[in-house]
Amino acid sequence: MIARALLSSLLLLVAVPAQQSEPKPVVGTPVVVKPAPQEPKASDPGKQGAGKQDAKADAVLAEVQKQLQQEGITYDAAAGTIAVKAVVNQPQDPIEYLLIHRKGKRHEAIFVTKAKPSVLNAALLMLGMKQGKNATYVEKSPPPTMEEVQKGADPLVVTPPQGEPFWITVRWRVGEDTAQEKAKVVEHCVEDLILDRTTGEPAVDCSWIYLGGRLAQLYRDEPEVFVADFEGNLVSVCYLTPDNHLGTMVHKNARDDQNWWMTTLVPAPETEVEFVFHRAMPKLHQERLQRLKAKAAEAKPVAPGDKQGEQPAETKEPPKPAGGAGSGPGTGGGGK
Repeated sequence: MIARALLSSLLLLVAVPAQQSEPKPVVGTPVVVKPAPQEPKASDPGKQGAGKQDAKADAVLAEVQKQLQQEGITYDAAAGTIAVKAVVNQPQDPIEYLLIHRKGKRHEAIFVTKAKPSVLNAALLMLGMKQGKNATYVEKSPPPTMEEVQKGADPLVVTPPQGEPFWITVRWRVGEDTAQEKAKVVEHCVEDLILDRTTGEPAVDCSWIYLGGRLAQLYRDEPEVFVADFEGNLVSVCYLTPDNHLGTMVHKNARDDQNWWMTTLVPAPETEVEFVFHRAMPKLHQERLQRLKAKAAEAKPVAPGDKQGEQPAETKEPPKPAGGAGSGPGTGGGGK
């Protein structure tokens, strides 16, 4: 049974055809799908009424599922996942967005989807995502001196995004004929596809927070709209404001909008992929954490006298980012 308070959000999604050109706001609260109740007895009018409500809710959910499929979105309640079809982009600048709609900032994004942002957001709400809080900035008082800033001091106190985390994997077919269903499918934690330019390694020690986008009035005397439907920016890898996008990375280097690029694991441009949101930590991420722990243990310097002749693991010289590091909060809206 779906709680009655949630039906309004689903009905709104059903009422908006997928082909409609003018974006409409899609808002609501998470949908919880419970096992179907037993058939009520004929002698119990109350249970009969509840059964009719459940049947109506199931019909609404079936229509929502149909619209999600039209947008290339698959909702799997049992697995706790939302999978959205996308393609690999060919960015020209350092990465600010992990995923965008085709209206978004293609020059600084890894993946592009045709799925309408408000419909994707409705799917994430159905998955049970809870809205977190975006990063905030406060000027330091007293501010650092010019000499301190030149040495790398940040003039702002940054509070990272906060909220319940979600996880992301990306999967695609490999081989000579990827159009065939029997083609091998590979799947990776998204962090293994993101290069931290400070370390020269894939991203570690990061998490992802759901922001849920934002409703705003774009023009005077017109109703509020879901801003991501117009801007097309969906999941960021750096701290960007206002929070018109659906999700953001949390990382010590996410303050710097010049810090991210793609690893060699990312397939060729235009490769079709499935971008998968997970409500709970998937097995791939659990295995990755174990590998990183083992790697960190191997790289730990050996104290003198513990093992003769063994040297600490060699560290990699970090590449120098192109351009300067971001000097202030990023901007989620508008082109660069």
